[in-house]
Formats: sequence, structure tokens, C-alpha cells
Amino acid sequence: MNERVITELDVGAGALALIDASGPAAVSVEAVASQLAVPAGHVEAIASTTAVLIDLACDRVYAEVDLRPMDVPWPDRLRTYSRSFRQALLRHPRCAMVVTTRPILTMSSMAVAERALSELIAEGFEPEEANRILLVIVAFVSGHALIEIGTRFDDIGGHDAATVESFRSSLPAGELPVASQAVNHVDRDAEFEVGLKFIIDGLERNLLHGSP
Repeated sequence: MNERVITELDVGAGALALIDASGPAAVSVEAVASQLAVPAGHVEAIASTTAVLIDLACDRVYAEVDLRPMDVPWPDRLRTYSRSFRQALLRHPRCAMVVTTRPILTMSSMAVAERALSELIAEGFEPEEANRILLVIVAFVSGHALIEIGTRFDDIGGHDAATVESFRSSLPAGELPVASQAVNHVDRDAEFEVGLKFIIDGLERNLLHGSP
């Protein structure tokens, strides 16, 4: 095997590739070593357990969130971060459930939270309030992404798009007059933007008027 030097980033990327392909059950020291074409001992020196390997894979997903400095008002920055987080989850549907339900236990991923919290605190929110706001945003983005994954990826617990479309288009108008008209017009992007607008608008009112 190649004796090249590997880093924590390499190991995380290898673990994420395995999860993307087959889910978290596919992750092990040996599997990541094979993925990277290095001896197992090289991987074990960086991450000796499956739990650590999965944490490093989550790091790679969080690293895809767009946190670059932007000379725009804070609501626009929060929108960018939220949209970017959603897209990162959608790019890694098999890892999304892991990322959204797994407590952060690495400095790398916590640095993403640090950036978001710092932005909120800089705009006048108290630290505890900023943390609650961040958790609400993360819950919204995560939940919406998981719903979308369930409808787009039939091998991850959802139904194939044709089955869903067939069911919705055949709803009897006599029995379900509203649903038969409404549920055929699902736009996940527009739906996400509506929810994000509610959250951001509420935060702006909170700062302006000092009330929820």
C-alpha cells in the first residue's frame, strides 16, 4: 500500500465518501484505510474508533458551509449561511441524518457554530439568546433538508418521485377539495425561503422593538 502521509482532513473525507456511498454502517478504520489506499495503522493513528471517524466525516460536511466574510447586513449573512448549510446536507443525503442528529464533539465543527454565534452577538443579541436563535435556525434547516431528502431519495426511506406524483395527482376533489388543488404544487426552494423569511423577519423585529 501507498505509504503517503495522511491528515485528519483526508480521514474525514474518506469516511464521508463511505457514508455517501453506503451509509454510516460502512465506516470502519479498515474501510477508510482501503478508501484512502493506506495501511489501517495510519488511519487508526488519527481516528481509532468508528465514532471519531463519523465525527470527522461530519466535519467535512460542516466545512462546506459558506462562512466567507461578506460586506452585507447580518440578515443577509444569516440567509447565506442557512442556504449553504441546506445545500451541504442535500449534497450528502446519507450523512445528513448523522450530521443533524449528532452532537458536535470536534473543534472544527464547533468553529462553525462559533462564527454564527459571534455574528449574532455582534448585532446585539445576548449569548444565551444567540444560542437559542442558532439552534432554531439549525433545526429549521435540518428538518427541511431531511424532508426534502425523504422525497428525493427513495432508497433513504422515501418514495420515488413518480409514486408521489401519481398519488397526489389522483386525489379526489370531491373528498379532498383543498388538498387535491394544493399538494400538487410543491416547490421546496420556495418553501424553504418562506420559512427562512419568517425566522429572519422575527429576529429583525426583536432587535428593533425588543420583543419576539
